[in-house]
Amino acid sequence: MPESNNIIEIISKDQFDEAIQSEKLTIVDFWAVWCGPCRVLKPLLHKIAGENLEIQLLTVDVDQNQELASQYDINSIPAVFMFKNGEIVDSFVGVMPENEILEKIEANK
Repeated sequence: MPESNNIIEIISKDQFDEAIQSEKLTIVDFWAVWCGPCRVLKPLLHKIAGENLEIQLLTVDVDQNQELASQYDINSIPAVFMFKNGEIVDSFVGVMPENEILEKIEANK
């Protein structure tokens, strides 16, 4: 799947902290390679981000970024947080239908 420049694979806490400060709605997908539901949600979020360039998508592998997972109290994955200007504006856990995700995005742009 081709990456677009509004989809960012997070590799450090500093990179994450900088990215969530965006004025754009920032969707953060906390996931792991071994998580079945994550493998369902990730391509859906990539599709949505690819079609909505006014948002950005951050993907955070919880196994590689345990400090971030702990900071946001991630107990179940996939866990999705929506940030705007560094503040959490919405979140959900698990797989959600595309239309419901799009409704959350519209409500929080």
